[in-house]
Amino acid sequence: MTTPLLNSAYTRSEHIRALWPWLPLWTAMALLAIFAHGPMPMFSTRTLAVAWEMWAHGHWLVPHINGEPYSEKVPLLFWMIHAGWAVFGVSDVWPRVLEVIFGGIQLVLASVLAGRLFPSHPWVSKATPWLLMALAYSFLFGLQIMYEVLLVVWVLAALLCLTPTATRASPRWWLFGLMVGAGLLTKGPVMIVHVLFPFLLGPLWNDWARQNKARWYGFGVLGLLLGFALLLAWALPAAEVGGEAYRQRLFFTQTAGRVVDTKSPDLQNHARPAWYYLVFLPVILFPLSGWLRGIVAVPTALFRKPWRAGTGAAIVAACIALVLLLATALTSAPAWVANVLVVLFVLPLFLALIRQPLEPGLRFLVAWLLPTLLTFSLITGKQLYYVLPELAGAVMLVAAAVADLRERHTGLASHYALGTWPLSLGAFLLALVLFAMPAVVPTRFPDNIWLVGMAPYARFFGVIFIVLGGLLLLRGRGEMRRLAFAGLIGTVALNALFTLGLWYRYDLTPAALFLAQADAAGRPIGNLGVSYNGQYHFAGRLMHPIAKIALAPGMAAQVDEDDDDVVHDGDTLADFASHHPDGLIVSYAKHPPANAFRYARLIQPSRTGWLMIWDATTLNALQSGRLPPEPRQPTLLYPQDYWRTRTALR
Repeated sequence: MTTPLLNSAYTRSEHIRALWPWLPLWTAMALLAIFAHGPMPMFSTRTLAVAWEMWAHGHWLVPHINGEPYSEKVPLLFWMIHAGWAVFGVSDVWPRVLEVIFGGIQLVLASVLAGRLFPSHPWVSKATPWLLMALAYSFLFGLQIMYEVLLVVWVLAALLCLTPTATRASPRWWLFGLMVGAGLLTKGPVMIVHVLFPFLLGPLWNDWARQNKARWYGFGVLGLLLGFALLLAWALPAAEVGGEAYRQRLFFTQTAGRVVDTKSPDLQNHARPAWYYLVFLPVILFPLSGWLRGIVAVPTALFRKPWRAGTGAAIVAACIALVLLLATALTSAPAWVANVLVVLFVLPLFLALIRQPLEPGLRFLVAWLLPTLLTFSLITGKQLYYVLPELAGAVMLVAAAVADLRERHTGLASHYALGTWPLSLGAFLLALVLFAMPAVVPTRFPDNIWLVGMAPYARFFGVIFIVLGGLLLLRGRGEMRRLAFAGLIGTVALNALFTLGLWYRYDLTPAALFLAQADAAGRPIGNLGVSYNGQYHFAGRLMHPIAKIALAPGMAAQVDEDDDDVVHDGDTLADFASHHPDGLIVSYAKHPPANAFRYARLIQPSRTGWLMIWDATTLNALQSGRLPPEPRQPTLLYPQDYWRTRTALR
């Protein structure tokens, strides 16, 4: 009677031990990196601005930004932030801790999924979280308070529901539907793209699906419908509350704007060519893209000889299409040419692989990664973080391929020529550059703000990369863990170098706090010339919208003569100053004008340029060629350390 309990306790103990030491290591590094500096504009600050406006104004159903309904995102992440604020109070600490929690869950789910897909290769499930946490792009993007890391959790959880376990072959359809619904409430309909193809192609990799096709597709469709029902349970009442314009954008234009080629300024289209993801694949997979053993292992595992008839021709056709596709990146070829070429690259490759005698885990990854890559390549709107969930699958593919190499090609699996020495050379080269920067930058690159900012701290980080380069040169067992450790520590080190040398150009806290005082006093605020993405709202806890002021002089005002208390988008600077003489204007410039240091209320660096805050009447007078009255207070210059060590050009 006690044996099952003992076995259960042993199993739990094994699961806990499987998290050591990669999960504590990753958690410590993630917390260190995410709290090294404040929330990053525009990614994190925009998310926090939406959460703050919902919280401050009681918009629990419809997300808002800058006083308007925000149809670009669905509310689950905001609700999670609100839950923490209700317990811990409003701050940016809880949202950042939440992202670290999401990242840790992602690593655990990826390990569990790898164990399900490759039950006869336990090393794959052990290697997957190590390799996944080594990815520099994934780690750095995970420091942003964004929706994609939470989306990865739901995608991996939904795929886990489809995969068999040692004791259960049939999927957990109701749980699959709940995970799909959670993903839809996190990022919208794109959730379906991430999980659709493993479901549609289930009989190609899942024995239960092949033997029970009617039940697989019937219950699967019901699961998807359950997910959409959860989305509609929020969307329908939200559309009624948000109004007609919000309803149109929510249900139609904001999703369509990412799928079709549109130039509408009201849509976040992010239009890019079909070759975009393929070109940047080495970037988002770094440092795995520099690990020769993994590069050799993947095709070796996928294309096992003897090949089936037609495999060679399919590979040749795919390679030709890939070369032509990459050539279009250097030319002005029409978009449809790139679309056709990406189909001619992925489709033959997929057909060749799916006919190979691959084990179910590899067939699952092929059925997931290639069709999803093709779909995202054909969709007009593209961002590198759109494919973040698929990075877990790519890492599993590399881990499974290396495990296969260890079994079938022991010589290649241990040969030093396929080790991590290219990454080691890269680390040494970076270290040399860092050591040279303090001596070279002041004389050769005195106007490069990035190099000038990093140069004082560069040599310390050069030491770190020398140590990491030496670590990557070591031979013998543990190569994968050395690669993962070096990738993680190197990424954290670069983030620290950015924090010390360049964060002051991204820190909008001084401007936000200045605007907070004006907002609390009831002074209208305008943002001149560029799009406003809520970057001041959370840090300043602003309670009123910021008007978007047009640059073009003479534009017709949208304000009635007796409407002095309302701030309107589309006003010119003259309109705004006339209706709001006590208002403030936020402006931006590559270089501050000479009179800024005399008349502006605040000046601070902002990315590659400068941010300035003015009294509206003062700036309007200057732009009209008139001399405004002398200011009552001197111009505030931030950050103070920056101005103490540099002579301002006045």
